Amino acid sequence: MTAAASSVPDNDLDNPADEEIATCLDLAAPRSFFLFAGAGSGKTRSLVKALDHVRQLHGETLRFRGQRVGVITFTNAACDEINRRLEFDHTVEVSTIHSFAWSLISGLNHDIREWLRKNLATEIAEIQVLEAKGRSGTKASAERISKIASKGKRLANLNTVRRFIYSPSGDNRGRDALNHSEVIKISATFLQTKPAMQSILVGRYPILLIDESQDTNKLLIDALFAVQSHHRERFALGLLGDMMQRIYSDGKEGLGQNLPSDWATPGKRLNHRCPKRVIRLINKVRRTIDDQEQVPRTDSAEGWVRLFILPSDTTDKPAAERAVAQRMEQLTADEGWGRAETYKSLTLEHRMAARRMGFLEMFVALHEVESFRTGLLDGSLSSVRFFSEQVLPLVSAQRRSDRFAVARIVRTLSPLLSGDKLRATEDQPTQLRHAREAIDSLMSLWQAGAEPTFGDVLRNVASSGLFAVPDALRPSVDRDLSLA
Repeated sequence: MTAAASSVPDNDLDNPADEEIATCLDLAAPRSFFLFAGAGSGKTRSLVKALDHVRQLHGETLRFRGQRVGVITFTNAACDEINRRLEFDHTVEVSTIHSFAWSLISGLNHDIREWLRKNLATEIAEIQVLEAKGRSGTKASAERISKIASKGKRLANLNTVRRFIYSPSGDNRGRDALNHSEVIKISATFLQTKPAMQSILVGRYPILLIDESQDTNKLLIDALFAVQSHHRERFALGLLGDMMQRIYSDGKEGLGQNLPSDWATPGKRLNHRCPKRVIRLINKVRRTIDDQEQVPRTDSAEGWVRLFILPSDTTDKPAAERAVAQRMEQLTADEGWGRAETYKSLTLEHRMAARRMGFLEMFVALHEVESFRTGLLDGSLSSVRFFSEQVLPLVSAQRRSDRFAVARIVRTLSPLLSGDKLRATEDQPTQLRHAREAIDSLMSLWQAGAEPTFGDVLRNVASSGLFAVPDALRPSVDRDLSLA
């Protein structure tokens, strides 16, 4: 631990970083930058401060030109918080990465169709090669054959799609819908290969800031680097983050290293959140990774740090955690440790959370599939959302006898009661009865205390037609039907 880290002359240590960012955000002479901002360093405050600077200095010019400052952040909650701090100023457009990507390509139906045509053909060819090399009659072979059929059907139907749709927060069902991964890939490809798309982006957002840039998809990051390289005289790209806080595996490796020579690299060293002792521990942990070191505020408490190591075969972990809290209460004389509601217990790893919350087997099965991993961790995986956002709400509403919620869910999500289905039938009461029977069939899986598997639920729903099965789960259904 250095002497600088134990004592700071004032709490304005990071002001030069904010001032350097402000000089970068000049519409007449924009400069791109990467801001290192460790945990508790006030990254969001710096972001808002930078945006306030642009609003005050260039707000009128932006409005006159019909331009905005673009901000990409990771969650809808973060979007709401930044917008609230900016008093919902329309010169700043805050969005999630998927919303931002869709805003670039929405309406480009011909270009999207041609990208899908090439991409689907490539994917089909790759799976066919794997099938030719693999053993026929196996589970893996059945899944490959199902994927080939599903993708082939989508490829054949491309010309019938007039307009492609997408919802950043939905499951995007239907032949005209794009999935989350496709939206990112398409927008990144267009930015890399279409000069007109680059000009549209720069003309719309002369300044683009990316919060939590270490977790932003590497394809999109690389595309934005390409845009910055071609338009550096009139476009500033600002990245904010810390690679040690990276959560998702599809981010760009080594982001912040080997940047172009004309980029600014301000850094924030002050940790406003943690006590001094905790900061000393943080610095020691990351010392083997990089040379970044944080310093505490002058008014921060000394704090307490204790490391408790428990046997891996500890059976009653909640009891062990309560014992740890009791010991901390004795050490610190802080009565807050004696009440679970007054201290925070953090689960730092996804697998650990799955074990604690009782869904480890499901988590492990999905996490081992590399193409599922990022979607599983960030909550966008359609095969999981199918159960959590369609099946589970219906089952919960039915169990509490909420007829209005059941009707709303089925009318909104079930193909049995879709507008097209009801308009196509002359006997709507019979169709309503079919929907009721499908619900009853689903609920029967839990009779007599039974605990159905995901496969049981999937087969039931697919058989009754209660919900549309996502493409990712269709191979499982087709395989089961072929074995029946």
